[in-house]
Amino acid sequence: MALEPLRIAATMTSERPRLLLSGIDSLYVSYFVSMGESWLDFDELAYQQQRLKESRRDEVAKITIGGESFALMPYGLHPYRYVLVNEDFEIRLTEKMQPSCHVRFSSKGLWSHGYAALLARLNAWLEAINGALYRPSSVSRIDWSFDYDLPLVDFAADHFVTRASKDAIYREHGLVQTLTFGRGEVVVRLYDKSAEIEQESGKVFFHQLWGQKENVWRVEFQIRRERLAPGGITNPTEIGIHQGDILRELANSHTTLRKPSGDSNRSRWPLHPLWQGLLQDISALDQTGLIREIDRQAPLNWRLFQQTKSLHGGLKGLAAVLGLLKGATAPLTIEEVHAELLSHLKLHHDPYTWEQDVAARITKYSYGLW
Repeated sequence: MALEPLRIAATMTSERPRLLLSGIDSLYVSYFVSMGESWLDFDELAYQQQRLKESRRDEVAKITIGGESFALMPYGLHPYRYVLVNEDFEIRLTEKMQPSCHVRFSSKGLWSHGYAALLARLNAWLEAINGALYRPSSVSRIDWSFDYDLPLVDFAADHFVTRASKDAIYREHGLVQTLTFGRGEVVVRLYDKSAEIEQESGKVFFHQLWGQKENVWRVEFQIRRERLAPGGITNPTEIGIHQGDILRELANSHTTLRKPSGDSNRSRWPLHPLWQGLLQDISALDQTGLIREIDRQAPLNWRLFQQTKSLHGGLKGLAAVLGLLKGATAPLTIEEVHAELLSHLKLHHDPYTWEQDVAARITKYSYGLW
């Protein structure tokens, strides 16, 4: 289905737009904390939250925990019972469920301090409350953004080539302001960030970061855990290593903006200068060449499948022999064969030899020697 056109400039431009700002705009991380060993006073949190609920005024409780000041909200966010908020973090807490701590790093905090500094601060906060992690933290979502000075919009919505099965267009006074491609694990957006700030988010701090208030369009990649993990990002320490790789793959293969050439196949159209600039800016990030992370269990799972397949074939012959010995009138089921299998295997079993041979194979398989 062809998408409705954006407003079109009188002439197409070949000049790549100027990049104003790029980086992580949203970050969501889950922490697996042993809350029973922490110094958090959940009774006090419960008391303060109940007091807020019973108050007729629209208020929050100001509290200091682990050296950080927060506003305790009068509500939870399912399935988390407590929500602590300051300019840099929204921390959701619960006592018994895992992960017991879920953190949304704020846009303003990320642009003010950088994701690495905020992650270090959050880890210091967990240490201050004696919040020991019993497994590594897990990244559930990251939004990367690239903001460009774009005084002329010289492309149309049907100039995009995407493998996303769903798309959406949002308009204001007949003019398209947001194009969205995909849903769920990967969403790619191109939108008028200047208008979004004016009409919705109110994040005027971007005006200072850009050095201007108008003509800013954002290319945004919203990526969730299901796509982050195959791309090598499971915990925060891997963001800097693999962000360039995952963005390069998506900007090349998920969605691209093209410049019409007359060819009936849009995928053969040349890249639009905006997308050329985007790919160049992504290439400036550290990259390893990775597109999908190797599943380190895959060789073992393959070996397991092959060996059980071979074993299953052998069991058919065993079922035939056992059936003849028993004078069975119908073929034995796999459950009937399994019931007798161990007693027959023990005829060939020597515990010492078994232990030595299995240990030797473990060593071989661990080095990829099959």
